[in-house]
Amino acid sequence: MKKLLLLLLISILSVYMFGISIQHASPLSYGFGEDVKLMVEVIEGLENVSSIKLYYRNAGDIPWMSGIVTQESPGSVYYWATIPAKFFADIKMEYYFEVQLLDGSAENFPPLDGITPKYSLIPKVLEGELSDGFVLLTEEESVSANEGYLLAVSFFALEEDIDPASIEVWVGGRDVTYAAKIAVPTILYREENPSPGIKKAVIKAKQGTKTIHSNIWLTEILPGTKKRAIPFTVRGSVNFASNVYDYSKPDVTPGVSDNDAASWADVYGTYGIANVQTNLYVSSLEKTNQQPVNRYTFGVQIPMLDIFAGDYSPSLSQFTLYNKNIRGLYARFYGKVGSITWAHGQSVRKTTNEAVIPNDSGRILKSGTFKQEAIAAKISLGNESGFSMGLTASRHRDIVSSLDSLYYKVTYTPAGEDSVTTYYSTMAKDNAVISYDIKLNMPKQNIIIGAEVAGSMLNKNTIPGAIDKDTIAEYLGKDDFPIDPGDYSNLFVINKNMEPFMPSRANVAWTAYFRALILSNLINIQYSETGSAFNALGASYQLNDSRVLSFTDQLNIARYWVFSGGYNLTSDNVMGHKSETNTYNSWYVQSMLRIDKFPYFKAAYFNNVGENKDNPDIISANPFQHYLRNSKNISFGLGYNISQIPYVPTQLDISYRMGYDDSQLSDVYQTDNESNGLNFTMSNKYTSLPLTTQFSMSMGDQKQKLAPIVENDNKNFFFGAGYSFWDDKIKPFVNYRIVGFSSPNGDQNYGYFTLGVEAYPIRDMVICTNLGFQSYSNSVNSNAEYGSTTWRVLLTQRF
Repeated sequence: MKKLLLLLLISILSVYMFGISIQHASPLSYGFGEDVKLMVEVIEGLENVSSIKLYYRNAGDIPWMSGIVTQESPGSVYYWATIPAKFFADIKMEYYFEVQLLDGSAENFPPLDGITPKYSLIPKVLEGELSDGFVLLTEEESVSANEGYLLAVSFFALEEDIDPASIEVWVGGRDVTYAAKIAVPTILYREENPSPGIKKAVIKAKQGTKTIHSNIWLTEILPGTKKRAIPFTVRGSVNFASNVYDYSKPDVTPGVSDNDAASWADVYGTYGIANVQTNLYVSSLEKTNQQPVNRYTFGVQIPMLDIFAGDYSPSLSQFTLYNKNIRGLYARFYGKVGSITWAHGQSVRKTTNEAVIPNDSGRILKSGTFKQEAIAAKISLGNESGFSMGLTASRHRDIVSSLDSLYYKVTYTPAGEDSVTTYYSTMAKDNAVISYDIKLNMPKQNIIIGAEVAGSMLNKNTIPGAIDKDTIAEYLGKDDFPIDPGDYSNLFVINKNMEPFMPSRANVAWTAYFRALILSNLINIQYSETGSAFNALGASYQLNDSRVLSFTDQLNIARYWVFSGGYNLTSDNVMGHKSETNTYNSWYVQSMLRIDKFPYFKAAYFNNVGENKDNPDIISANPFQHYLRNSKNISFGLGYNISQIPYVPTQLDISYRMGYDDSQLSDVYQTDNESNGLNFTMSNKYTSLPLTTQFSMSMGDQKQKLAPIVENDNKNFFFGAGYSFWDDKIKPFVNYRIVGFSSPNGDQNYGYFTLGVEAYPIRDMVICTNLGFQSYSNSVNSNAEYGSTTWRVLLTQRF
């Protein structure tokens, strides 16, 4: 049992400390009218990944746009995302990834700590051939906003060589061809009320099979004297997706899913000083007697005030309310000397369950989940760019009245007894947390120092109500108690179900951190301790009775070389109440060298050690057994965006991994394993044909070195291709993947085949549908074989 518990603890700690590690080679730049494809490689913790999201925005904007990051194929370490060309505005763009883990927590890459720079993209020189056949007729270097912006271009010299239908007009990084007037051999585009700033314009066209473009023309728009109408800008997308499943053997097929459909919309608008956003998600998987799937959010942000209604995940502090969804209201009022933040809503929905008790004359046991209310507030003093301190309080309470007593209270008379026994099938909790945090931000020195200390109270069952003052006096061994707990039950219910009853160090958690960016060297040091009785239902992740020391360092040299490393020490039994202490040490180094137009190189090494130690102060009924586990993983590889290959620009990535792990119980080896793996992926975009191809292959083996020696092999092959018709209006594609496992117990094979098409019938609309087939074969157990078919539809309208 100890062995299993320690394995579970090591697994939890590994997720907590190194839940996920990724490598991403940013393209660094983007071109006019070109989608930007991003690849993410998961090098550690793939088995813990639930999903990955991409967030991006133009530098200086407040709201973030979101996008889905798609796994290359089931089980692959590669994920792909696309930033649509429509959202580039000829200025710097920044983005980051959010990795959702199976335990419900999330990690951001790079971290959103206020000091780590995000990934960024800047405009690049246009691809294609520069042509002097496009002649600018409007040569003013600057114009007043009162006069409007006019672009007039002649292509007289190219009149016989280009197809007028292929002409694209780009102004300010956006395709404005639909608003331009093209009359051979002249192009006219006009804006009546341009915003002050620098306008960049360029013309693109097809000359035979090659793409040509004009010079990039710059015009300065000066502020006008007349009052301009405040423009209202809106952007976003409306989406619909559905999945239809069919299974040949539903009883043996793992992960059987019901047919589902969902529709969602993300709308972001700007009107003067106000930013508004609406996010809606409606799914057929929504069930009134289950936790919510649908999401509804509406938000307004103006200087000094943020308000969000509906579903929102506020982060007030690490130990009170942190990245947990609340359906209600969130507001933050802030200024130069402080801020007030408030959040209130429902964190858990009421549900009911009924089950027949076996061998009990068909008696039905009823249980359920109470509706849980969350409320939190924070008062901060100081400046976020200097010294600030905050006081935060939060409470999560199960509302007893939300459930009928039949679903949480059971009364019966045991056989042979006259007295009635009562027990609770569902217990209502009450949790309150208060914390104090300080932060010193020195932007000029790129240094942030901070700390937070919090205390909590948890009542595991508030159904009996508050204890009376006579009972509490007797419980504490006193003649009288000056306070009646019932008078304060609206704030917190006090009774004997509190653990512990009296506050102590076990109810306290604290953390301190130091972050600095010094000469392109990003340093992060953090230490935290959490008491065994500290509970925060509003925190996204919590490891009780533990201490954690974390140190990471990332060095960036001229944007070409990134070197990072880190060390983590985690241990439990902070309070010393257990007979043994479990510790987990982990350290890593990883590096990537990337020089533009040259191959990039990458390498990573992870080392993990977990063990338990005896605590002689606590006597246990079971004899102590020392357990030690070691694991090491190393990977290295290279990649290259090969643009020099005629007609077939290629993106190539090759990586090799090897790992070792062993475990000992009382100095006797229990496991001793090694593994090796090779991954290869290649993407091609042909220039002579509207064809794209993607190929990836991985091979691996695992060896159990202890007798009996067992070796397992696995192979993974993927091929995908897409073709474009009618100027990218229709893009059919096909994907094929086969995964094979070989072992002494037989061979297993998974096959995946997908046939689909993407269509662009009107401006900014994408319709994608595909039919996928999956098969599973087993050389030993044919009864376990199955097949499935999935039909997917996705419709997106951007604006």
